[in-house]
Amino acid sequence: MTFHKMKSKTAKLCIGTLVSCVLPATVLAADLPQAPASEPVAVNERVNKTWEFVLAPYFVGANITGTSQVGRLPSTDIDIGTSDILSNLRFGFMGRAEALYQQKFGAMLDVAYMNLANSNDALLPGGRIRVSGDQLIVEGFLFYRAYNTSKSSIDLYAGGRYWDINLNLNRTGTVAGNFDISRGADWIDPVIGVRGMHQINDKWSVNGRGDIGGFGAASDFTWNVQAGIGYHFNQIWSTHLQYKALGVDYSNGKSGIDSFAYDTVTHGPLLGVVARF
Repeated sequence: MTFHKMKSKTAKLCIGTLVSCVLPATVLAADLPQAPASEPVAVNERVNKTWEFVLAPYFVGANITGTSQVGRLPSTDIDIGTSDILSNLRFGFMGRAEALYQQKFGAMLDVAYMNLANSNDALLPGGRIRVSGDQLIVEGFLFYRAYNTSKSSIDLYAGGRYWDINLNLNRTGTVAGNFDISRGADWIDPVIGVRGMHQINDKWSVNGRGDIGGFGAASDFTWNVQAGIGYHFNQIWSTHLQYKALGVDYSNGKSGIDSFAYDTVTHGPLLGVVARF
């Protein structure tokens, strides 16, 4: 066999061997599952965590309307607007905190406190009356996430709403002269309610909440409704605008100088910032 024939045969053998080795490897590589391409994470995507926490300071442009009865004084109308509250606010704080376990069970605490100077000034046939005081409302609830998807959730909650109301009434120009009366009361109402959230897109969401309580255990009746929209900057930060209305009808059942009744609705726009981590 000549040298050229041997060289040609050797070359063909090498090429055949190379093809037989490379081709199956190529086919095998094509059959392997490919790593998924990385996708950008939406700013509103909820990541499953064992624990999730929420901190949400907020402000309510509150209006307080209704009536109150203190001691032997007749029932007094209360009509305090947002401008009255802002101009007479000595101190205030509003905020909510939540903890959620495995996207199923959770607890929330909400605190709203306002200390007001002479926030209501009314002329009466028997003189003039000025109303000041403070209002503390603390809500503590346990909740169960009854419905949960990547876009929506519905929570059922139950717990208590604590009220601590103190009113100072300064009455002038009466036949009996000028006098001040300070009265107050604190009580806890049992409350049950439901709330929900739906994510419209990566940036916007809608949410709402409603509850009822009291049932004669402390107040005759209390209720709360609020609803609005949220704008999500990223997975942690968002801001929310709602309209909130909170009502209560309470009487301590006493007579004479110890009598106290508070039948009001606190309502107005709510603006809050939410940190979720």
